[in-house]
Amino acid sequence: MSDDVPLLDRLVHDLKGPLAPLQTAVYLLGRDDLPPERRRELLDTLERQSRRLGHMIEEAGDWVRASQQRLVSRRAPCELGLLLDTAVGGIAGCTVEPLVPVELVEQVITGDETRLLQMVAALIRNAGARDPGHAPTVVVTAVPAGVRITVSDRGPALDEDALAAVLDQPHPAPPDAGLGLRLLIASAIARAHGGTLVAVPGDAGVGLALVCELPLG
Repeated sequence: MSDDVPLLDRLVHDLKGPLAPLQTAVYLLGRDDLPPERRRELLDTLERQSRRLGHMIEEAGDWVRASQQRLVSRRAPCELGLLLDTAVGGIAGCTVEPLVPVELVEQVITGDETRLLQMVAALIRNAGARDPGHAPTVVVTAVPAGVRITVSDRGPALDEDALAAVLDQPHPAPPDAGLGLRLLIASAIARAHGGTLVAVPGDAGVGLALVCELPLG
């Protein structure tokens, strides 16, 4: 438990983030002389910060379940091509077109579809945040008894220490204003399905590649 104390300290700090604007909005909404346009702004603040807090709590819950190996609760056949298309389609404004060989499109991964979608989406969102000017590249290749999904970006290159921390430490500046745990949770999802997730330099040392291998069948 002592190893988790710095992370817990950070979680407590980050979860307090939405509270100040929420409390301020509640206080101001109690004023009788509040103009209608200001009331609308404060109601928007309540909605936005409440939604943000909800996402953060959900992320913290996933991290706890992952640490207790309770993240994957059900398993069923998931068609690879459909899984990737659904993950991309669930990301607003995403224009990624996964490169999947024809012979792999209908291959099946037995697992928790919801968690697998969550994992793939986390990899794509991370790549998009690192290089907003270019769509991430998603390439699928066959490996012995399984499949490899590589999500690459052309963002800043990472030194050795930063590369090692990608899947080991919370993201220092979460692109979604969350808790920075999404890649840690994605790694836990891969392991729960008998697979792996690693971070390596992109092609020619440019950008970052997140490489997930999962067993088929």
